[in-house]
Amino acid sequence: MGSRQKGFTLIELMVTIAIMAIMAAIAIPNFAEWVAKRRVASVAEKVASQIRFARAEAARLNKPVYLCPVQIKTDGKPDQYCKSTYAGSGYAVWADSPEYDQKYERSKDESLRTVVMNKAKDQIKVRYQIRNVGFDGKDIKAEKDAKILAFFPDGSIKRYIADSSGNMGVGYPVGGFTKFTFTDNEAKDKETGERRAVTLLVSGGQVSFCANGDSRPACKYDVDLTGATCNEYGGC
Repeated sequence: MGSRQKGFTLIELMVTIAIMAIMAAIAIPNFAEWVAKRRVASVAEKVASQIRFARAEAARLNKPVYLCPVQIKTDGKPDQYCKSTYAGSGYAVWADSPEYDQKYERSKDESLRTVVMNKAKDQIKVRYQIRNVGFDGKDIKAEKDAKILAFFPDGSIKRYIADSSGNMGVGYPVGGFTKFTFTDNEAKDKETGERRAVTLLVSGGQVSFCANGDSRPACKYDVDLTGATCNEYGGC
């Protein structure tokens, strides 16, 4: 007697392929959503780490240490320190020279650490917004555009406004919250707006994250998802 052939029939194979296609259609969007959320959370965690690092370095070096926007060049290196034009590209921590002139100069000041948010303006992954808000969640008007943080050896923190040339204006003591909001660049509506993270620097210098459902007014997500107010580097 001849041996009996074993294998799949054409119908069985087609059913298997159909089931796999359905499973992939369900899994792939969920995986893409997870990747987007994780990317945003990763940037939020990096910025929080920069804040903690800057505070510690100010005490260790006994000099002012600044956290401010920088341009991240295509080779991954920082440039154009503290210029508002590049908000959203990267965040750098640097220590001021003994002259304390509040402006980064490569030959005199000490660059300590940089994190990349968006490597180049044509590779925007995460949109970023920094606001200064009170405990009621509303903008502190005089400090609305203060995007630079200065940490001092005595533990105090100030916020500064910088222009497109990197010149700092008036410093404001931290009061209420410095609110960092990060959003996936593909978020265009309320549903995809879930791909977000909010980090708060409180007036005492502590850093906290807003969990889902956090009822604090400062944790309210209020970013314009159209991106109309954002620059070409993802800074809003």
